[in-house]
Amino acid sequence: MYFEAINLLFEAEEVAAESSLFSPDQFAGYAVTALLTAVNVLVAYIVIKKFIFKPIVKMIHNREEALNGELDAAAKSKEEAEGVVAMSKQTVDDARKKASEILEEAQETANKQSELIIKKANTDASEILLRAEEDVARMKRVALEEMKDDLTDLAVQIARKVLGDAVDQSTLEASAAKYTDEVIEAEVKKSE
Repeated sequence: MYFEAINLLFEAEEVAAESSLFSPDQFAGYAVTALLTAVNVLVAYIVIKKFIFKPIVKMIHNREEALNGELDAAAKSKEEAEGVVAMSKQTVDDARKKASEILEEAQETANKQSELIIKKANTDASEILLRAEEDVARMKRVALEEMKDDLTDLAVQIARKVLGDAVDQSTLEASAAKYTDEVIEAEVKKSE
């Protein structure tokens, strides 16, 4: 048994010596592994290219087209917005100009109307003053006539009481009227 164990040990050493890292059996295993790895890589490349890469490239291309379309739409929207802004600025400027023109026209119209109103008021005031002066002059004449009649009657009554029936009634009235006219005319000239 002892010999058998030694033989086994030797055989194991031989087997170990034969199956070293650089032995032909090992190189054959390496070649088979390399070949299978190359085949696996090739199959993986074909599968990835056909089932993953093409759909990903297609999806990227579609996304790129969508982004380009969105960028174009954004550029168009920006141009339209700039056009709208420019148009609204022009509209606002036109509205301001029109508003200032309307204000100027309103001021001119108001000035003309105020001048017409002032002229009419001055004319009306002049007419009122003229009528008032005419009314005053007429009232003055009426008052003088009434006063003249009253003074004449009073003078005749005084003269009748003083003179009695010595002087005729018509003579007394004529003298009183003459004297009253002279006194009133003198008073009127003083007041003017």
